[in-house]
Amino acid sequence: MGKGLAIAVFFGLIGLAILAWPGVISKKEKREFGVTFSQSHATGIGLDWREVYQAILYDLGVKKLRLSAYWDQVEPEPGRFNFADLDYQLDAAEEAGAGVVLGVGRKLPRWPECHTPGWARGLSEAEQQAQVLELIKVVVERYRDHAAVLAWQVENEPLFDFGICPPADREFLAREVELVRRLSPGRKIIVTDSGELSLWLEAAQFGDELGTTMYRTVFSEKRGGYFSYDYIFPAWLYRVKARVIGLVYGKPVRIVELQGEPWGTKSFTELSREERDKSFSLERFDDLKDFSERTGLGGAYWWGVEYWYWVKTVEGDPAFWEKARGMF
Repeated sequence: MGKGLAIAVFFGLIGLAILAWPGVISKKEKREFGVTFSQSHATGIGLDWREVYQAILYDLGVKKLRLSAYWDQVEPEPGRFNFADLDYQLDAAEEAGAGVVLGVGRKLPRWPECHTPGWARGLSEAEQQAQVLELIKVVVERYRDHAAVLAWQVENEPLFDFGICPPADREFLAREVELVRRLSPGRKIIVTDSGELSLWLEAAQFGDELGTTMYRTVFSEKRGGYFSYDYIFPAWLYRVKARVIGLVYGKPVRIVELQGEPWGTKSFTELSREERDKSFSLERFDDLKDFSERTGLGGAYWWGVEYWYWVKTVEGDPAFWEKARGMF
C-alpha cells in the first residue's frame, strides 16, 4: 500500500470509526497491567538483576512479563549459545505463575535497540540476517514448549527508524515472522510499532497482534527540550486507530510499552529528581495509568520497573514502587 493511499485510507476510516461506534471518545476500560523487564538495563544502572526480577514476581506480584532474548547475551560467540540467564527468567516466571511475551530477533527493547554481538558487527547485512534467522530458530525451538511463554514478539518496532540499526527491511521481517509461525504454530506473534509516530497500518500486516508504545512526555533535542503529546494524541485517537486496524486486518492491539520512567539528556541515574519529574513523576504515574485505560486498548506492559526499584533501593524512596504495587 503506497504511503499516500495509506494516509487517505487511514483518515477515511477514522471518520467511519467515529460515526460507527458511539462512545468511542469517552469509553474507559479497566485492564490488567504487566511490565517489560530488561536484565541488561537493570545491570547497567547498578542493580542486581535477579534481585529486581524476584521482587517483580513476588513483591509486586506481576503476572504478565515482556522479556527479551538479546542476541549479544544468548550468542556471545558465533554458534555458542548461553541460555543460563534466560532459562532462569522463564523458569522463575513459570514458578510464580506469570506468563511471558518473549522477544526474538536483532532489534529488541532498550538502547541501542539492535543488540548485535561484537563478532557479528563486521558481517554484511545479508550475513547478519542469516545469523539472526539461525538465532531465532535456536531460541524458539528451545522455548516453544515452555509453559511460561504465551506469545512471541518478533523484533521491536522493526519498521520504525530508531536506534543504532540498519534500515527497515519488510521482506526480512516477513521471513522472521514466517519462521516463528512455522516453528511454533500454537502461539501468537506480536509485531510492534510506535504509538505516536506511526499509522500502524504497515506493521499490522505482520503477525497476529499489533503492539503499540505509549509515551506522553519525551525529551527531544529537535524540539528544544521536553515535549508532551497530551494535546496532540488524545486517548480516543488510540482507540480509533485500533478500531481501524481491526477493520482492515481483523487484529487486536495491545500496549506493549507504557511510559513508566523519565526521559532526559542522559541516563536518569545522572539526573536530579527535579529534572526526572519533568517527564515522569508520581502524579504522572497516575495520569498515565488513567490515560491507558481511557484508550480502551488491550492489556498494557509498563516500561520502567527497573527505575521504580532503583529509586527505592538507591535513593531510599519507595513511593514509585508502592504506587505500582496496587496495579498488579
